[in-house]
Amino acid sequence: MKRESKMNLYFITILAILNVLIAEPYRGGELRTDQAFQYGRFETRMKAAPGSGVVNSFFLYRDYWAEGLSGAQHWNEIDIELLGRYNNKVTTNLIIQNQWDLPDQTVVGFNPQENFHDYAIEWTPDYIAFFVDDMLIRYINNFYVDSLYHPQQLMMNIWQPTSVSWAGSFNESTLPSYAFYDWVKYYAYVPGTGNAGTNNNFIELWKDDFDDYDRDRWSKASHSFDGNNADFTYANVVFDYGYMILCLTTPGDTGYNGDPLKIEGDQLPKEFQIGHPYPNPFNGRVSIPIKTNQNSLINFNVYDINGETVYNSNLTYTEHTDSNIFWDGKSNNGNIISSGTYLVKIVNGSITKTKKIIYIK
Repeated sequence: MKRESKMNLYFITILAILNVLIAEPYRGGELRTDQAFQYGRFETRMKAAPGSGVVNSFFLYRDYWAEGLSGAQHWNEIDIELLGRYNNKVTTNLIIQNQWDLPDQTVVGFNPQENFHDYAIEWTPDYIAFFVDDMLIRYINNFYVDSLYHPQQLMMNIWQPTSVSWAGSFNESTLPSYAFYDWVKYYAYVPGTGNAGTNNNFIELWKDDFDDYDRDRWSKASHSFDGNNADFTYANVVFDYGYMILCLTTPGDTGYNGDPLKIEGDQLPKEFQIGHPYPNPFNGRVSIPIKTNQNSLINFNVYDINGETVYNSNLTYTEHTDSNIFWDGKSNNGNIISSGTYLVKIVNGSITKTKKIIYIK
């Protein structure tokens, strides 16, 4: 028995060494739907990851390996890719059988790495269209579209390509690099009977605000592929602060370690805005980021699940405020609240914003 135990330990050690030797030098993250879709409109609000040699994406992909198939003749893919080497471009691409691709780049009037923007793909039997902030940036209706008819999963990832000519030269000192996804929406393709998208041919079926990890909808990846210097790891798909955060890191620095107050960027809001409370759940104190572009009197209210007022206060902020509202979990009479779910309502003139918070003793 002792000899058998030593042999088992020997093989385990050899396997561990081999895993280290064949592992990629960096760690990325990928999230994919369990469901595969045939046609639809797919939207996200996203802030891109910075750094030359870094790519994050929002795309559809046919997992033909899961269908028991092999070979590039089965490839189907529809991509929006944000390359960290560019501060004013969005890349779109189609890939069909035998890896025929159709890449294109669109110059946009902003830096995708600085602030959040809305990105969308419309996929129909007749055309594929790409949108940024509801503006059409590319429309395709050729034989590539005719070849894209197999169901595909919706995916998001961050990785480090080996191709310097495409992604740019990479310097490890830029790590960690993070891509932020605020929400994702899926619209079914229902020509003539919808209420959204081009010619109202789509209808919204679900939206994920990424307040938590919905394991009934999504799966994290733990693989890599040719041309990728990063292994995907579960730890680099983070659900926190109301976002899904994809991380590109070194092996020893996985997960999100950034400043949550800086996630929303430095843009001047068109109106009063609030960010996601953090930490949430909380114990002790919760912080809620706010942004306003004018002098503001803000009414801050907290309600329990029965709609009863727990706490309220009036706060004054000066023009172009980028600040936070802090609450220590005490009611108006100074008592610590009970564990549970509460609703925060913040009112600024005619604008009302709400957030859910959870207090844990």
